[in-house]
Amino acid sequence: MDSSLEAGLRAIDESADLAKSIRVDLDDEYLRAIALVESLPQNQAGSDKSWVWRTDEAFRAYFRRVKRI
Repeated sequence: MDSSLEAGLRAIDESADLAKSIRVDLDDEYLRAIALVESLPQNQAGSDKSWVWRTDEAFRAYFRRVKRI
């Protein structure tokens, strides 16, 4: 196996082991904000989310035209 591939896989393994030891605590205010956003009508199953694709395409089209100055 290529040594750079082995190094990359080893780095991924080490990162996965490190990630297991990281604990993220979310406070009650943050959890309430998530619940509020999830309960909005536009975030319910079956609601029209086609605007997401239009927004994404507009974003990508804009940055395709950007020129470095």
